[in-house]
Amino acid sequence: IMKCKNVSIILLIFILTIVFCISCYILLKDLKEYKESDKSTEKLIEESIEIKEETQKRSIDWEYLKSINKDIIAWIEIENTKIDYPILKDKDVYYLKHTFDKKYNSNGSIFTTNSYPFEDKETIVYGHNMKNGSMFSDLGKYLNKDFLNSHFNFKIYTPTCNYEARIFSVYSIGVETESNNIKSLNFEDRIEYYKKASEYNIETDSNIKKIVKLSTCSYLNATTIPTDQRYYIVANLIQL
Repeated sequence: IMKCKNVSIILLIFILTIVFCISCYILLKDLKEYKESDKSTEKLIEESIEIKEETQKRSIDWEYLKSINKDIIAWIEIENTKIDYPILKDKDVYYLKHTFDKKYNSNGSIFTTNSYPFEDKETIVYGHNMKNGSMFSDLGKYLNKDFLNSHFNFKIYTPTCNYEARIFSVYSIGVETESNNIKSLNFEDRIEYYKKASEYNIETDSNIKKIVKLSTCSYLNATTIPTDQRYYIVANLIQL
């Protein structure tokens, strides 16, 4: 009996050691990918974006970006947050697990699956909610009214024109519930739905012609693993 107990203890220690080693490997791998993603984005910003001194406006080298990856179709910037990334056009969620230069990375990229991004009446832009605060992690902060008030507008840049995005709806809901709620609605009805779904009543223009909807994972009221909840930040697009 004593021998059996010793064998069981040794086996348990062995299993726990294996689990510990696997956990350490996953953690180190994630940290490595976080750093690689951050460094590559910082380098891309340095090489492709110039702030003009006289106007303090951004000048983006779209030819350079297209030479890196023709799927880069826009850029999103939310001032005083970590959200300052290229937007990739995606067909089969390839960029869910790949960076803008097509390297495998669990951080993925900021991407859209719209056929005609920012030309369509509604463009949906997706990004991961990463634990290190990168990608679209800051979107969850919009449910805090102070954060919303201080980050009410953001910018979308494209090769043909630039937009100011004015937020009019912020909320968290199940992805399937959201899909069912909006699938039969036309554009005007969707606008009304987004206004009613918002956590806060936000004043907006009465005649909205084009919108962008930012989406990332939410852990509010999550009932599944991975989470079935999403943060949605919806904004009116005004061409500059």
